[in-house]
Amino acid sequence: MKPPRPRPFAGAGGVRLAITCLLAVHVFISAWLVASVEASYTEGRPAPTEFHSLVAIDNEQTLIDVRIERATAFFLYTLQRDDTARMPVNTTGDDGQTDSDEGSGGSDRDWLKIGRNWIKVSLVLLVLSELVMMVPWKWRHYLRVFAFAMTLIAFSMFPIAYVASLGGGDDGGDDGGDDGGGGDDGGGSATEGTPGAEIETRAFAHSEENVQIRPIWLGFELQADFSGYDLGLLDEDDREGVIAEPPAENSTEAKSFVAFESTFNIELGQNLDSLLILPLMWYFLPATPIKQDEKTYGGLLESE
Repeated sequence: MKPPRPRPFAGAGGVRLAITCLLAVHVFISAWLVASVEASYTEGRPAPTEFHSLVAIDNEQTLIDVRIERATAFFLYTLQRDDTARMPVNTTGDDGQTDSDEGSGGSDRDWLKIGRNWIKVSLVLLVLSELVMMVPWKWRHYLRVFAFAMTLIAFSMFPIAYVASLGGGDDGGDDGGDDGGGGDDGGGSATEGTPGAEIETRAFAHSEENVQIRPIWLGFELQADFSGYDLGLLDEDDREGVIAEPPAENSTEAKSFVAFESTFNIELGQNLDSLLILPLMWYFLPATPIKQDEKTYGGLLESE
């Protein structure tokens, strides 16, 4: 049985338009994306250092806050290791370049700016589509549904734009906030502005990575574990032996083992789910139907 629906009344269009404008402004001035990183060293010389990072992105800025706890071991670790240590690259192309040299140039496209502009356009279109609902146009409902779908897609794609901007090395926004520090870690894949963004995993021998992704409300959570033998902690003469095979337990070379685990959350802003109110508003505040056979709108006869 079809549930009862309120009848259209005069002034419903103005109420719908006012609610849509308020929700669009509310969403526009709130945070669009929140990314957090909780990471810690579990084994090795930098343990038990912990990193806590928070990134908030709105319509103009990218705010970054980083906090490091139990940082003494990590500070000594960065002083001791050799940053130039790398795993040897054996493969070369026909032009003599190594695989690491090919494709190293990133894209200059500012994905985060594109994502911001897409959201701004979709919010404006959403308000205009509700304004069009006050006009007797037969395609008005399709325009409103299209604008609503475009807004949802724009916000859904915004986390992808953020991740793509990290790969480019420049988020393209006016960065602000408090950057509490940076450094090197064993993971090599943290967000920009957090510890672990600079080091390359090629500095670790016999490395192991375990990555798990699970969806959460309005986002996803990534859990990553990394471990390996840090060549930067070894003497140059001992590196080839460790690269060839893992060192024996309790040996001097085995002390270069480092383990790191992290949890990376990317969530849309908490206020964005308020947009889901709009379909309910459409149901309880329906638009006045157009009667094509009588050429009337809202019960009034249109002039020929």
